[in-house]
Amino acid sequence: MIPQPNPAPDQNSPALPPLRHPRWLTVVLSILLISMAGLTVLATITLRDHARELAEPSLSSDFLVSYQIATEVNLLIDTARAVRAHDNKATELVLRLEVLASLLEPAMDAPRAQALLLEELPQARDLLSSLSDLIIPWYAQMQVAFTEQTDRGVAEDILGNAGTLRSLADRLVSLIHLEQGSMRDLNRQRLHGGFYRLEWTIAGLITGSVVLAVWLLVLNYQSRQFGSRLAQANARLESAVAQRTQELAWLANTDPLTELKNRRAFMEVGEALIMQCRRYPHPLSALLIDIDHFKSINDRYGHHLGDEAIRQVADAMTAALRETDVTGRLGGEEFAVLMPHTDLTAALQAAERVRHAVAQLRIPTPSSTPITLTISIGVAGYEHGMSLDILVMHADLALYRAKHDGRDRIRTYGADIMTSYEAS
Repeated sequence: MIPQPNPAPDQNSPALPPLRHPRWLTVVLSILLISMAGLTVLATITLRDHARELAEPSLSSDFLVSYQIATEVNLLIDTARAVRAHDNKATELVLRLEVLASLLEPAMDAPRAQALLLEELPQARDLLSSLSDLIIPWYAQMQVAFTEQTDRGVAEDILGNAGTLRSLADRLVSLIHLEQGSMRDLNRQRLHGGFYRLEWTIAGLITGSVVLAVWLLVLNYQSRQFGSRLAQANARLESAVAQRTQELAWLANTDPLTELKNRRAFMEVGEALIMQCRRYPHPLSALLIDIDHFKSINDRYGHHLGDEAIRQVADAMTAALRETDVTGRLGGEEFAVLMPHTDLTAALQAAERVRHAVAQLRIPTPSSTPITLTISIGVAGYEHGMSLDILVMHADLALYRAKHDGRDRIRTYGADIMTSYEAS
């Protein structure tokens, strides 16, 4: 009987589908990735712009300069009073004029102050120019003629313009202070708007990251499920391949009618037994069996009953022999048996059991008269150095003698003695 496959536990599971995803999902993920890249670029630009704004000089430095100018103007007026009062402060007056001149020139020429004055605060530019118009001539006059009369003259001019100087300095400080507050509010609003956009940008990046993370988890789960089902499918495939290999091996070594070994498999096992006998000397006997008058059964009842007769003879042989005995169908109605660890005496007894079991068979026919069968058996024993072909040939010669002597009997191959078991 051909071996049947053992179905795996998931044999009835559905076929393994390909791991595919909807096209729209791929488009959505692509758009999401592009959007996240754009948001990242936007966030980078926003941070860079605000960092640049924070790094640029502000009006704070301009306010400090204006406050220093106002302070020096007051000190200049105080020094001018001292010079007029003959307190010998001429040197200090020159120093105050020099300090004011040095403050006014950078305030007008520095890049930040220049841009502020020319573009944003033209009034501050005018105030500085007015102060410069007063201070610079006094400073130049003090450098050209450094005398007591000159000192007093310059001091008188300073005191005469003290109100104008203080007014110009105070107005400069107030103007820059007001502009500083205005620009601070404007920068605060710009920073608030920028950070608001940055907040939404970061929120978008976080949302996109969460979506991608969830999708990656889904993909991981699907991949694990697909891998599990793929492993199950692979296991089923390996089981099917192993089962098919077993079936092919069975078909290659088994006679399909009797389920005994075929001639090729019988000879392979026989060669192995011969090798064992050569290495570890122990008895080995061979039986060659042939159904008597089998052609007449086929001719009279047809091949269907002939095949049934062969099957029943094979079953009777198997039942009468040991499990360790090797049985095979050599072809047609001819069978062979190899009996390891069995001498001729035990082999003759086994042959008689087989002959008797076959004689008891009754095969039903359409005519209600059952068919009875007889067999002839040739027995031979292994001798040291003998090949399998010689052993089978000796058993075949003994079978030929059994056929010649009238069939339904057993003959043993021997040089001098023939032992016969005839039907009673």
